[in-house]
Amino acid sequence: MIAHIVLLQPKPEATGEELAAFLERVRALQQAIPGIISISAGENRSEYNRGFTYGVIVHFVDEAHLEAHHLYPAHLAVVEELDRLCQQTIDFDLPDEPGKAVQDVSLL
Repeated sequence: MIAHIVLLQPKPEATGEELAAFLERVRALQQAIPGIISISAGENRSEYNRGFTYGVIVHFVDEAHLEAHHLYPAHLAVVEELDRLCQQTIDFDLPDEPGKAVQDVSLL
């Protein structure tokens, strides 16, 4: 399994209603794209967000499905809307291996 994390820094003119509607379309990708296990999307609750006030986490069955999702029309439409609403984004892909702990605590 692999987690695809996207942090969103909305443009100042993006409204809460626009962002909420956008996140609903992101959640709908689970029905449109094979290999998605789950999608979480919402407002960042951390006060240390550096302007990245929304985020998305998509869990894929494997890296092949993560790579393949980029070509789906539903994903391309979401990316187009993302570019319209956000001034900056950060993508972070992380292998998700439940039960596997970090061995070197200095990394934390």
